[in-house]
Amino acid sequence: MVKRHDGRRTYIWLLAAAMATPPACESGARNDSSDASQNPTRSPGISGGGITTIHMTDDMKFIPENPTISVGDTIVWVNDGALPHTATDKPGTAAISENNVIPQGAEPWDSGLLDKGDRFTLVLTVPGDYTYLCIFHEATGMIGKITVKE
Repeated sequence: MVKRHDGRRTYIWLLAAAMATPPACESGARNDSSDASQNPTRSPGISGGGITTIHMTDDMKFIPENPTISVGDTIVWVNDGALPHTATDKPGTAAISENNVIPQGAEPWDSGLLDKGDRFTLVLTVPGDYTYLCIFHEATGMIGKITVKE
């Protein structure tokens, strides 16, 4: 006897498998499951001086919303909410262009889909102001700004 699966079950299985796969990251950024994101917002770190943790919440906020860091500091986004989020600073992906701004010479980034507990790690090496967003929640105001100082 052969059991047949309808198309809906196959689609759900494929969707679940795709969501379980870690997203690809660009520009040297990577998803990181290390304990670095469990540290306080500023702490001794790698790459240039410090680690800044930005929490993503179901209140559609990045916390802290506007951190100032130094060139070479590590930033770790952590999804603390139940809803999926992204941390995206890739011109052309925002409904409002002012929500995706990077300094001249900086590389765009996109965390990909971050589910509850997922982390995205990035080191910014170009000074200036970066305005980024959650692709899913831009309309609700989930927009952040990072200032990178020399």
